[in-house]
Amino acid sequence: MNRKLIDLARWQTRQWALALSGLLLVTLTPLVWIQWQQFRLLDDVSTNQVDSIMWQAYQLERELGRLQVSLQEAGDPVPAIDEWELLERYEVFLSRINLISRIPRRDLLESTPVYGQAMGLIEGFVKQADPLFARPAELMGHHDKLNGLIFSANQMLPVLGELTREANRAVARFVDERNQQLHQQSVLVISLAGVQALVLLVFVFLLVRHIRHQHRQYDKLQKLSHELAEARDLAEAANHGKSVFLANMSHEIRTPFQGLLGMLNLLDEPNLSGRQRDYLRTAQDSAIHLLGVLNDILDVSTMESGTLKLSVGPVNLRDLVQEVDGLMQVSATEKGLNLNIYAASDLPEWVSADATRVRQIMFNLVNNAIKFTNEGSIIVELSRSAGGQSGVVLTVRDTGVGMDKATVQRLFTRFYQADNSLRRRIGGTGLGLEISRNLARMMGGDIKVSSEPGVGSVFTVMLSLPETEAPEPDRISQFDPQHTRRLKVLVAEDHPINLKYMNILLDKMGHDAVFCENGQEALELLKSQDFDVVLLDYHMPVLDGLAATEAIRAMEGPAAQIKIILITADVVNDTRKRAVEVGVNEFTSKPLQAADLHRALLRCGLLDDPSVPDAAVLMRHSSPFPLSSYEAPVRLPDTPSLSSLIDLDSYAEIVSMMPGETMAEMLTTVFEPPEGTLPTLQTALLEGDREAVGYNAHKLKGTAMLLGFRAIVRTAAQIEQQAVQTSDPLSSGWVEQLQQDMVATRDALNRYEASLTA
Repeated sequence: MNRKLIDLARWQTRQWALALSGLLLVTLTPLVWIQWQQFRLLDDVSTNQVDSIMWQAYQLERELGRLQVSLQEAGDPVPAIDEWELLERYEVFLSRINLISRIPRRDLLESTPVYGQAMGLIEGFVKQADPLFARPAELMGHHDKLNGLIFSANQMLPVLGELTREANRAVARFVDERNQQLHQQSVLVISLAGVQALVLLVFVFLLVRHIRHQHRQYDKLQKLSHELAEARDLAEAANHGKSVFLANMSHEIRTPFQGLLGMLNLLDEPNLSGRQRDYLRTAQDSAIHLLGVLNDILDVSTMESGTLKLSVGPVNLRDLVQEVDGLMQVSATEKGLNLNIYAASDLPEWVSADATRVRQIMFNLVNNAIKFTNEGSIIVELSRSAGGQSGVVLTVRDTGVGMDKATVQRLFTRFYQADNSLRRRIGGTGLGLEISRNLARMMGGDIKVSSEPGVGSVFTVMLSLPETEAPEPDRISQFDPQHTRRLKVLVAEDHPINLKYMNILLDKMGHDAVFCENGQEALELLKSQDFDVVLLDYHMPVLDGLAATEAIRAMEGPAAQIKIILITADVVNDTRKRAVEVGVNEFTSKPLQAADLHRALLRCGLLDDPSVPDAAVLMRHSSPFPLSSYEAPVRLPDTPSLSSLIDLDSYAEIVSMMPGETMAEMLTTVFEPPEGTLPTLQTALLEGDREAVGYNAHKLKGTAMLLGFRAIVRTAAQIEQQAVQTSDPLSSGWVEQLQQDMVATRDALNRYEASLTA
């Protein structure tokens, strides 16, 4: 009986939903169609600029008159104008011809006889005048030629005047037609609104009848609701008891296992025989595996019982990434895999999170990627959430076995094993992904998966982690121009776009800058001028950043002690160690940001800010992992989006800083042949010049990072790595890839600009 009542209520609800949908469809569709027609009419007027027809016709007539006056002045015994002013007046007249002949709605004029007559006279006049104005100096004072042009102009003036009047009449006719159409549509809208009101009254009547009928069934449904609530409470109580039992048992078993592992470790003595050591390793592996199973069960049980709480506090994300990298590299190396973990340059330095649980999510996903990848690479990227949202995004890409759509849909099911035979060989409980997703949801996020069999998988974790201040006493102050003092800065950078950007950046920060293109020029400037600090690019011709630092430290006098800041996207641990050894004081990563440079200057002791700890404290707590997420190659082909092609925040910041002409010049320097950085790199690839390829790939990478062109940065970084760090032959496929990236990036720029004007 209860089941029948529920089915009946559902059926009635569906019937009313269908009736309401049909009513809305019948009444609103004509209104929407009429509104669309009105929008098209208004858009046609705005887009085609109908009112500008008469203005352009008037401008053409006016400029012809001014040209006629100039011709007359040129024929005077003492000309009032020179040949260049006369030529300029003729060119202005020619430009007005192009406007009237290319205007979007010129069809309103083309149908009139005066338009053809006017264009014929204009064409004849241009044929007559072009050869004469090719030598304007000879035209000056030549009365015959000038009088001929004046005569032709006098013939055109009445016709162009009539063309202007015809343009006014054409615009008036067009406006009258549009007004008539709008009037007809308005009458139709009023009629439809009346019909809609009538239908609505009928619908209200039927709805009142339905409500009365629902009241008669209310008591039955209320009784059914009470029965269902009691059954639900019983089920929840049983589930809670099971979860509490599992949690208690997991705790009880986990404690002695910790002692067992400790004792096994104590048994690991150097004097064990080979057989004894093999037995010990087997016991240790089995105990660790069983303890992992217990930990997973404990986490699931704790989540179900509702007792799992996040321990939130300030977390340094870069330190966390470096820790995971150090621990997981061993497992990846044992399988012969390349594990690359990147932290984006714009990643929040400190966030409010449970470090243990964030680390657990990263361990689970990276460990799974290593397990199910037999060859290739694993790429882990931690970046800021797109669209200005607060939080971070963790992406784990692998080149493993991959999964089909059915497997992906059941992937987060408890104890589900995507490949039973593979799971038996590799091991695992099937709980790790479920635990990770639950933890991500507790942190205001979620996990998404995309995969292709035989290609690999991509796990994307969104976490809502609000930014926070660093814990006392190690708080790092943010950039504040009011607390800075004016510095004289020497900048060594070989790329003109980067030079232009850094000039604007330093000027906005209130510092004076002197620029040079390589380390050798920096040495010469240091000998002749005094500076407060030197900013060196890592990759430069003649002398690179490290070689220039060595040479500066070998100089005589105060210049040898100047503060040096290395600017590069390649500051990994080995490079940092070498840079410190040769005398570099601080590091900043590309793309250079004002806040990053300000902190580097603070750590060098060049700025007075009493709220900042001393440089030694900052050096101890600064993150040594400033790798850019732009250098992470993408394994799986995704549908290109704006955010995958362009870092919109970085690009918008550059656009806001640059005048329009400068921005256009920068884009030309990147894309346009023959001297554009990208075409130059393509030429070097085709010629097989490895040295030129490495140099131009680095230049392109730096410029693209500055502008936020993610796709180009990824390709340029891979080309640079192959050219500089390997002896593999350079593939011609890079040329096509660069071309694809350029086309996609330009298309993304067009879409972005269109979205701003929409």
